[in-house]
This record gives sequence, C-alpha cells and structure tokens, in this order.
Amino acid sequence: MMNYYIVKEQVFQSLDKDQITFSKKNREGEQRLIATTEQVNDRIRRFNNIDTCSNYTYTTHQNWVGDGTGVSVEEIETSTYIKEIDN
Repeated sequence: MMNYYIVKEQVFQSLDKDQITFSKKNREGEQRLIATTEQVNDRIRRFNNIDTCSNYTYTTHQNWVGDGTGVSVEEIETSTYIKEIDN
C-alpha cells in the first residue's frame, strides 16, 4: 500500500529510498512530499490518499511550486524517484 507524507528533510534522509516512488522538496528545501510503501511515524503530515495529497499542494502551492498550481496526481503517479540523482 502506498503512503503519502510530508516529512522534514532530516527524516527523509533516514528513510529506505528503495521504498520511495515519488519525492518533491518544498521551495525552501526543508520538507519533502513523498510517496512510499514505508510507514513513517515521524512526519509533518499524512494524507489518506493520493487525491488529498495532490489537493493539499494546490492549496499550499506557494510552498511547493509557487506558480499558482500544485503537484498533480498524474505527476505523483508517473514520476519516478531515482535515489542516485537526488539533489
């Protein structure tokens, strides 16, 4: 089962990257929006499903994309997290 979270960058660094399918840093680089099969207890926010996760980014777009849009469900589903090129 996929889980959707916002976590602090320090927490993200401690997670099993092989279980992460999507990751996006917020504009300040202090938090990450992630999709993972891992259960994360040390989190800022947990979303019940991919739709509520995506909707949250549209209502808080200034933190995530800054252009009045958000992170779409399609982007979360089709983007692939590649730990080797994570920056």
